[in-house]
Amino acid sequence: MTENGLALAQRYIQVGRPDRALEALAQLDETAAAAPEARWLRGFALYGAERYADAAESAQEALEDDPGEPGLLYLLSLATEQLDELAESDSAILAALEQDPDDAELLCQYASVCMRAGQLDKAERLIERASAAAPGSADVLSAGIALAYLRGDDRRARRHTEELLAMNPEDVQGHRMLGVLDLNRGRMAAAAERLSEAVRYEPSHQPTADTARTARKLSNPLWLPAQFVARLGVAGSWFVAVAIIFGLRALGFETASAIAGVAWLIICVVSWVAPRE
Repeated sequence: MTENGLALAQRYIQVGRPDRALEALAQLDETAAAAPEARWLRGFALYGAERYADAAESAQEALEDDPGEPGLLYLLSLATEQLDELAESDSAILAALEQDPDDAELLCQYASVCMRAGQLDKAERLIERASAAAPGSADVLSAGIALAYLRGDDRRARRHTEELLAMNPEDVQGHRMLGVLDLNRGRMAAAAERLSEAVRYEPSHQPTADTARTARKLSNPLWLPAQFVARLGVAGSWFVAVAIIFGLRALGFETASAIAGVAWLIICVVSWVAPRE
């Protein structure tokens, strides 16, 4: 029964149902719940449920009984990073790397901490080390996606994300990232489709579900003005609008210029209202 409970909890974590994993672990008897594997799974389930403080506390308690255990140090680094306790996160992942300096998963987590601290060049070097240790691994691709996105390289981020999804079509982060990239480009229908896929694989993640609903609303043709602004950006859309309006006036098309001005005013109003729907 204990082995079945642990296996069930692990499976729930893998499919993005940390709440069910915690329920499965709660059914274990006191002895089984105190076992290292059960405590490790509980910590990751708490992390998956976005209960980061509880996950960090769980990892710290387990480390008191098993100091230096790399998996627990990795979990502690993950949780404290989300809490913006970067010094502790950095310390935990470095302690784990002391025991296995070429582990790709640990290197990618260290890169994640560096990215959160704004140390993008250092993160890139760590990702390169991780790639040398585990070429094409999911961890390396995920770290590369994050770095490319932070650097504004959407093409590279999309390419890496598509590689990740080719490896695992059910990867939630992959679908979520493509949805975000499409949102940034004003491609609302495509964004809604990708984000809906992410929700299908991880239904408990409410922010993704909310964003998917918003993208579906904005994919309606009535919201095309908002998409125009989203695609070009505020500065780009204003530049285009001013060029058209004053260009028509310079050419002597006063009526057309006035119509363009009114149309632009409508676009601005609709674009301002859209995010509040």
